[in-house]
Amino acid sequence: MDEKEPLDGLEQTEPGNPTKKKQRSKTLGRILAGVLTLLLIALAVLVFVFRDQLTGEGLRRLFGREPAVEAAREAFTYETGAEQVFAAAGDGLAVASTSSVQLLNAAGETLFKQVASYETPAVFGSAKGALFCDIGGKHAVFADFAGEGHALPVGGEILTAGMNDSGWFYLVTAEAGYKALVSVYNSACEKQFEWWSGSGYVLRAAISPDNRSLAVLCAERDVSKLHFFSLGSEDERAAATVADTLLFDLCYTGGDSVCAIGERGLWFFRDTGEQLGAYPLDGRYLLDYAFDRGSFVTAFVSDYRSGAGGTLLTFGSDGRVLGSAALDRDVISLSAAGKQLLVMTGGSLALYNQELTLQSANETLMTAKRALLRPSGDILLLHAYSAERFSF
Repeated sequence: MDEKEPLDGLEQTEPGNPTKKKQRSKTLGRILAGVLTLLLIALAVLVFVFRDQLTGEGLRRLFGREPAVEAAREAFTYETGAEQVFAAAGDGLAVASTSSVQLLNAAGETLFKQVASYETPAVFGSAKGALFCDIGGKHAVFADFAGEGHALPVGGEILTAGMNDSGWFYLVTAEAGYKALVSVYNSACEKQFEWWSGSGYVLRAAISPDNRSLAVLCAERDVSKLHFFSLGSEDERAAATVADTLLFDLCYTGGDSVCAIGERGLWFFRDTGEQLGAYPLDGRYLLDYAFDRGSFVTAFVSDYRSGAGGTLLTFGSDGRVLGSAALDRDVISLSAAGKQLLVMTGGSLALYNQELTLQSANETLMTAKRALLRPSGDILLLHAYSAERFSF
């Protein structure tokens, strides 16, 4: 009888040898069991690695039902470093640390980057660019959206600085024989005004939105004093004082209105020296605040220093309370733009209008350092190395 070729895919057994048949069956069983075990281990590893994507939204992206957004999430990347600080610059972002400064445009592209050696970095943003400086040092640079950096001549140590939205900025420096020198520059880094303070320690200043006026806040014996100037004249135009309290910050809240804020409350003035209103805290603690360039001021106050929530308040340029909202969580960051306010807590993002009517909210664990509301209406969630775009 002719020999027959074995059929492909069928195991050939030797008739009359059952022992070999059983051994092959056991070997095949062990191989299949091993393969199945490896598949289960691989599946477990994949589930662990991609656990954050196993949501309805993540699975829809995974199977192509929605466009992936990971590229957009990582669009804003920047250098990290000690004492990292951020500022909105138009729809872009300015970042400074003890080791570097960086300006990014609205698309997240780096326009300007410079290695720095700052003891106390500070950054201020505007629609024209950003000001980076070392508080206590002698280095300051203005970077514009063309990617050009302009180093500023600084004589004494920088005490404080600031910028309005049109790119005009000031530097306060220590000068021999005076308490401080306040220097005002336009957005082309040309000096426009100087004022030497002989009696008061300059804590902060503010330039009006129309670039015509300057307010300077000083600490003097037992009083906080505001000095008002026209940038077209060397003479002081007016002054105002607040007794028995330390004011530490101020901002223009309208064409000729200024808000000064301190440990005991908020005070509102015209830059002619006339007081418009005041809001005393009456023993409550000021936990956070935000100035919107042009329309309202926000304060977060509480009966306790931390851990118990508090009350969110907004004020008009005349000191009138626009809105009030109770929060049961402490605030991580406040960001105002236009007539809207973004509030970030450890477990939520909430968007309000200036009357504190809730517009949108998202309840989720927040791991970002800060949240910035951009003029375009979307949000940047700021982490150590990158910023994530977010929209309600």
